[in-house]
Amino acid sequence: LVAGDDLFDSVTVLLETLDVSGLMVEFLDGEFGRINYVYPAYGPDAEHPMSFTTEFRHEGPAVLRHASATVGTKNGEPFAHIHASWLTEEGLAEGGHLLPGTLVGPKGMRLRVFALADAQQLSETDRETGFFAFAPTARHSPATESAQEPESASASASTDAVISRVRPGELIDEAIVAICREAGFDSAEVRASLGSTTGAVFLDGTAP
Repeated sequence: LVAGDDLFDSVTVLLETLDVSGLMVEFLDGEFGRINYVYPAYGPDAEHPMSFTTEFRHEGPAVLRHASATVGTKNGEPFAHIHASWLTEEGLAEGGHLLPGTLVGPKGMRLRVFALADAQQLSETDRETGFFAFAPTARHSPATESAQEPESASASASTDAVISRVRPGELIDEAIVAICREAGFDSAEVRASLGSTTGAVFLDGTAP
């Protein structure tokens, strides 16, 4: 991507360019220009426990630290969900959930794109949180689709990749092992798309 490119337009147009219904995008290196973003926040009631803060904006160049995107459709239209962290000119590390209007900076940006030829990504209301969330759905014949789990593109004997959604409340390491075992993989490279945690355990301690 080059300076001034709209980040959301740039990744959603890849659905048409690559003729697929779902993408996972890793941002390898580069620079943001303007960044529009929010943070996760508690929702207004028990039916909607998840929400977002009001919008924040960072003006001026910021170096990409890490970002990833899930790209698919929402209400029948191309849609992207992007999480990112960046380093400001003052040396501050910041991050958040990006919003449309975010631009690529003067140094451009380089992406790694995973095209999901056999899976579509649909952003729909999640029953547990009342929140819109992406879930993969297999793109095969109707008979094959009906036989599969609704939120996992299941593996066949020739499968070399699987995309899966881990639902709330699961231990992430155990879930990854279970996904690989079901797919018949002896080993795998795990690429994170996006999501959230409720705490983390590190080698030197824990975080709430």
